[in-house]
Amino acid sequence: MGAVRLAVIGAGLVGERHIELVRQASDCKLVAVVDPEPAIADVARRSGATHYVGHDEMLANERLDGAIVAVPTDLHVPVGAACARHGVHMLMEKPIAGDLQSARDLIDIVERSDVRLAIGHYRRFDPAVEAAREIVSSGEIGRLLAVSCVWAVRKPESYYQAAWRRGSAGGPILINLSHDIDCLRFICGDIESVSALTSSCARGFDAEDTAVVSLRFASGALGSVAISDAAPSPWGWESASGDNPHVPPSGRNCCRFLGTRGALDYPNLALWRHADPDTGDWSDPLVCEPRPTGRRAALAAQLAHFCRVVRGREDPRVSGRDGFATLAAVEAVRGSSRTDAPVVPETYSGIAAGLDR
Repeated sequence: MGAVRLAVIGAGLVGERHIELVRQASDCKLVAVVDPEPAIADVARRSGATHYVGHDEMLANERLDGAIVAVPTDLHVPVGAACARHGVHMLMEKPIAGDLQSARDLIDIVERSDVRLAIGHYRRFDPAVEAAREIVSSGEIGRLLAVSCVWAVRKPESYYQAAWRRGSAGGPILINLSHDIDCLRFICGDIESVSALTSSCARGFDAEDTAVVSLRFASGALGSVAISDAAPSPWGWESASGDNPHVPPSGRNCCRFLGTRGALDYPNLALWRHADPDTGDWSDPLVCEPRPTGRRAALAAQLAHFCRVVRGREDPRVSGRDGFATLAAVEAVRGSSRTDAPVVPETYSGIAAGLDR
């Protein structure tokens, strides 16, 4: 196989980033861009690709190896089903679908076909995420007791010109919290139950703008996440990591893991411990040990991985069933907010919704 022939379906904020990354990559070639917006024709032309208004016409006319699907979440199943019918491997933007039944439908379609489905929880390709998983799982901070995260930004009013972003699926739980939930699953293990409160008092949309979530992990560790897309702050993955060109970096960490032998600041990793991690107590000074993570290029690393998946050299790092487990935890958050009661995340067809370890 020569260069992997790719299409990008959906050229919004995330889709445009995918287009630029594919254009720059040496092991793949952008052959088509699908988006109903007429202005995208110029974006496609500058990238040496053909512009299509709809995915069906594109799939009927182009010879593809894979597609990056970055359409609104409620279109994931029809677009994914069309790609599967044409034998096109997919990198599907997160979340896998807008609800669990749709996610099951998509997974069933893909598993009956001869295509591979990777879910775009791209932060798993950030070196800090991989390093944090190793630090926690190896016991460097002892037994994990708790984790606390904050994600807060104020999105511009123009962001909500698209009607679907004002609807129930357009709030920060599905769009933003799903990233944090996926990373917490990856680092801390399965989520056993969730409790959540939500509010839409900042904007008054059907979509929530603020949520506070409590988590209980299967290991016994506890977690909390406070999230808002209506509150300016320096705390959040994008602000801390600087990996999103739309969010100026602050360098301020947004998450802390607490263990019996130490604590971990994240995602700019710093390990805090007593000189003797086993016997030190609050009267003893703490020592901070920064852990350099190297260059951050998670989206580009995800693209390179997807090309290897298409070539059959690797399995998807985030499979459809793994994406389902993350969505199940996110849906449990939404369910708890409606009932004011803890919710246990669903599993896929009775199979434990844990990570493929």
